[in-house]
Amino acid sequence: MLTRLDPIWLVFAVAAVSMLAYLFSVALQGVLRDAGFGVVANAAVITAGFFAAIHLGNSREMRFDLAGGALTGVAGAFVLLLAVVLLKAALKRL
Repeated sequence: MLTRLDPIWLVFAVAAVSMLAYLFSVALQGVLRDAGFGVVANAAVITAGFFAAIHLGNSREMRFDLAGGALTGVAGAFVLLLAVVLLKAALKRL
């Protein structure tokens, strides 16, 4: 899915996901407070998780339609954010 995109469309996809991730991060910053990493860092983690999940799915020979790709990306984004926040909380307790 990502490997077949023209570079311009890939830039548009990254920009759109980054903008939505920033909006989610502003809301998450109010919820997470000290457990989070700040608005921009949370947005970067969400964006990286989105594209990593789609890339991982494509490397496993999964093909997505638009809705399936978006759902996979959002799930991957928040799984990665959860893992990083739990890792930070565990390291903080040591």
